[in-house]
Amino acid sequence: MSEIPGYTLIDSGHGRKLEQYGDKVLDRPSSLSEWKPRQSADIWEQADATLNPPNGWEFSRKPFSTWEISVADVKLQLELMSNGQLGIFPEHALYLPSLGTELTRLRAILNRPLKVLNLFAYSGLATCFCAQHSELQVTHVDLAKRAIEWAKTNAALNGIPSDRIRWIVDDALAFMAREGRKENRYDVIIIDPPSFSRITKTNTWTLEQMLPEIVHLFLGVLNIDAGVVFFTNHSSASTVDIARNISLDYFNDDRLFIETRSLSLKESSSPRLLPAGSLIWLAHTRG
Repeated sequence: MSEIPGYTLIDSGHGRKLEQYGDKVLDRPSSLSEWKPRQSADIWEQADATLNPPNGWEFSRKPFSTWEISVADVKLQLELMSNGQLGIFPEHALYLPSLGTELTRLRAILNRPLKVLNLFAYSGLATCFCAQHSELQVTHVDLAKRAIEWAKTNAALNGIPSDRIRWIVDDALAFMAREGRKENRYDVIIIDPPSFSRITKTNTWTLEQMLPEIVHLFLGVLNIDAGVVFFTNHSSASTVDIARNISLDYFNDDRLFIETRSLSLKESSSPRLLPAGSLIWLAHTRG
């Protein structure tokens, strides 16, 4: 696996992970790391902040709640949240080089400003990465107003022009359905649906239940001539095959490139990989 500038997985094991984000080292729970740690207890004790639910974050030195990092050349403000989230899923940085290559390729093919759609876009890592490129507009969609405001903060940190990102507070699936009816199309779609989503108190879904509809929806707003999808998820392995087969219902086999990748995070001093989801990279090419 490729290294991620600005992030290091130092160690993992016994249900925890030790990571460095910029100049801060964090010790957090990790339900998947049921093996033995490799590093000594002294290394783990040097963490700047440790999350021990339900007691919250504990600090070895001066307490802090927010800080800034640069990961894959994108500046981000992170925050220690009570649920253990920080405002970044570092595995998403693994596909950014390929995303950059596709942006360059599509600009050359289409010879016009690109339209990028980022769904379940959270705090905007991929949005800011894309918006640093000229001659495009990113539509950033997330149902959480706080996530939108966080992403706006990150866009400002990166000095991105205000007209380069369109901010949409909405349910991603409902937004895609409306865009499809309007026949609006996007050249690049980035989508990271959760394994479980609660739209309202009574409206919930799982990715396994909604996967066929999600794939139909994003293919319905993809540029029919030359479009690219980066679809990340943390669901079962069958997700990849289901998404691939539905995509082949839309396009001829010889016009559809599909590659799947693991988004596992490699420990810095061992060959061990911490599972962190998968990527489906789909490109519809001109015939």
